[in-house]
Formats: sequence, C-alpha cells, structure tokens
Amino acid sequence: MNSWNIKSVGFWLGLISFIFILIIQNPIGLSTEGRLTLAVFSLMGIWWAFEALPLQVTALMPLVLFPLLGVVEIGVISKEYMNKVQFLFAGGFIIAIAIQKWGLHKRVALNILRLSGLNANGIVASFMLASALLSMWVMNTSTAIMLLPVAISVIKVITDTVKEIDDNQSYNFQLCLLLGIAYSASLGGIATPIGTSPNGVLIQFAGDNFNKDIGFANWIAFGLPVTIILGPLVWYLLTKFIYPVNFKASINAKAELETMLSELGTMTNEEKKVVIVFTFTAFCWIFRQVLDDLPGLSLLDDSVIAMIGGLSLFFINRKDKKEKLLNWEDAQNGFPWGLIFLFGGGMALAYVVNDSGLALWLASLIPSQTYFFIVLFIVITMVILLTELTSNLTTTVTFLPVVASVGLNLGIDPMLLILPLTLSASCAFMLPVATPPNSIVYASGLIPIQKMVKAGIIINLLSIIFLFVLAYFFIPTLI
Repeated sequence: MNSWNIKSVGFWLGLISFIFILIIQNPIGLSTEGRLTLAVFSLMGIWWAFEALPLQVTALMPLVLFPLLGVVEIGVISKEYMNKVQFLFAGGFIIAIAIQKWGLHKRVALNILRLSGLNANGIVASFMLASALLSMWVMNTSTAIMLLPVAISVIKVITDTVKEIDDNQSYNFQLCLLLGIAYSASLGGIATPIGTSPNGVLIQFAGDNFNKDIGFANWIAFGLPVTIILGPLVWYLLTKFIYPVNFKASINAKAELETMLSELGTMTNEEKKVVIVFTFTAFCWIFRQVLDDLPGLSLLDDSVIAMIGGLSLFFINRKDKKEKLLNWEDAQNGFPWGLIFLFGGGMALAYVVNDSGLALWLASLIPSQTYFFIVLFIVITMVILLTELTSNLTTTVTFLPVVASVGLNLGIDPMLLILPLTLSASCAFMLPVATPPNSIVYASGLIPIQKMVKAGIIINLLSIIFLFVLAYFFIPTLI
C-alpha cells in the first residue's frame, strides 16, 4: 500500500471515528462535553498517526471544532497557541539560527572530533558527545541537521583514506556514526527543558494543572542522568555488539580533518559574540531561580531569558558594523513556524481533554487496585512503542492529561507518572518517523530501514528497563 493510500485510509478512519462518537449516547460517567472532546481527540489522534493531513493543519482543528461543538470558545482555546513555553522555544530557535549562520556548530564538532584519537570507536563517541551536548541547548532536530553534513564528510574521508579495513567494517562505521548522532540528539534533548518539545509541554502542563514550577536546574536534576547513563550505554551497544567497529583511522584521515578545521580559520568576531550570547543565556537559565530573588527580577522566567538571548542577536553589530548578527530574513527562513502551530494544537487538545473531564473518565477505566509499578511499566512501554509511529510531541500532549488523571486515581503524585511519560517520548529509536533526528539521518540515504530497526529494537528494550528503574527508585526522591 503506497503512502497516499495509507493517508487516505487514515483520513476516512479518523472521520468515521469522529462521526460515530458524535452520534452515540454518552458513556456512563462521561459528560456531553467529554464525549464531544473524545470525538475530536480520536479524529486528531488518527490523523496525526497516519499523517492524513499535514500535522500542522490537524493541529489547527481545535480552533474550529471545539467552538462549533460548543465545548470551548475560541478566545479561550486560542491562548494555548501562544503560551510562554512556545516563546522559550522561539528564543532557542533564534539562537540556533545564529549558531548555524556563523558556523559555530561545525567548529564545535570538529574540535571534539580532534580529541577522539581518530579510531572508529573514538570518532563515533566524539560525534555522539557533540550531538548530545548541542542538543542540550539547541533543539535536537537542529543538532542532527547541523552534524549530518560533517558526519557524511568524515565517512567519505574514512572510506577514501583507510584502505586497510574491509567493506563490512566501513559499512558498520557508517551505520554507527549516523545512528549515534540521531540517538544522542534525542538523549541529549532530554537533559534540558529546551532540548526537545515534549519537555516544554510537561513544564507548561505541570505549571497550569499542579502549580509546579519546574525550572532549568530542576529539570537537569532528573533529565541529565538519563543522558549521562543511556548515552554511553547506547555507544557501547552500537559499536561493540550491534554494528561492531574497531579500526583506527590513517594519518591521511587525520590530515583531512585538520584541513577541515584549518579552513574555518580562527574564531571570527561574529562567532565570539554568538558564544557570549549563548553563554549568557545558558547561565541565566541554569541560575534563574536564584535570579528571581534579586530586586526587580521576580517575574523573570525561562521564556523571558530565551527571548532576551534571541532578540539581542538583532541588536548586536557584526564586525563591519554594517549589519547585525541576525536579520529578519535569517529568522524567517530558518524558524520552524510549523512546529509552533503543532505545539499549540497539542496543548489546546490537552487543555480541553483535561478541562472537559475526559481525562478523568479515561483514567477511571483503570482498576483502582492496580499497583503503581505495573502502571509505571505500562506507561513507559506504551509511550516508547507508540512514539515509534507518531511524533513524540503529539504522543506527549495527547496522553499527559490522561496519565495525570491515572495518578490522581491511584492516589499518588501525578508527576511520578507524567515525568517518566515525557522522558519516554524521546526514547524511540526503531523507525525513521519516531523522532526528527531519526528522520534526518534516514533521509541521508545511507541507512536502510531494516538496519535502523535492528538497532532500535535493542536500544528500545534497554530504554524501557532503564527508565523504569530511574522512575521507580530515583525520581520520587526529587519530587
């Protein structure tokens, strides 16, 4: 079945599901508003899963359907399309655009690569480290896009210069390097609130519904351990067991990498200014809760800091003083406007699912006798597997209110379930559609899908076990 037919099936399946739920009687315990919300929930979930329409178009459906169905007026629902977390991402995106414009990402990657020892395992580790570090501060999608051309260049250099390795070793190196970049971008994105979209969704949801102020430092306390532990484990599995590599690059390869670095020259005035802005922004994010206590800064927020950093790039002159570090054309061409709509649609759906009572009704379907550890394992496994077929953002925004209600139903802090849910949404490694970094490296044409599936199955199982242990024993001590 070709992609057009799959999308067509998804379109009609979603529409039929929507109409069916509209015309049935209210299920026991569910209000009319809840049933109408369930109809929209079903429609959007199916259309997102099958990509029946562009994801951003589906994300705009709440602006039309909820007012027409009499569930929520547009003035209420539209606020979810421009909340503070979206401006957190906006500031981060603008800084990422400046990093790309002035080539800072390539300099960082090549310098880390130089420290690798130029053996196969070291090169893969260096790129994975660069990918994870960049993804902590830049969206993981941007990180994968930044590093992919550098990685392809390195693969070509290794292939052309290291003649003593066989074809199997060369091919395994290619797979390890590209998969390592994608997987590390996802894992690095877990470490900070701005690394990947689901993190911001949880911060907004927890603040709106449970009055939880999750600052930058709070998030790092439970996100960074995932990156620090899973990253090396993924590297070890990739390079030692799944696609083993053990060769050492030649002197010619080393010379080529040095040439790539020397061609960049010394750090430009513009790069230095971008580094200063980035460092200042990261510093304020990390110490924001301390800064909040200073006179006049009580309303300082991570989103405000992000916008200060991003907007400052439009005020700072280049060396020649003729132009600024960024202009509006840079932002307009590089800014992911579609993601902002997608994010807003997800938050709008999550808001109404919670407000209409649908989340509580769905949660009530789980028997109250269920043990916490069973629910936790089901949530982690369900989200990782579901995210293989849908975006991690849509999976998170769809199930956050449902799983939060499950926690309330079990008499536990909902954060004990929704935090592992959010972390799990970034740990799908099996299919190209699972995460943006997976899609980006797959689009290079250098990774057959069966090779990604083979690696992803093993790493998915590792992630399920690790996240369960982390969520059951460690996260409760931080909440």
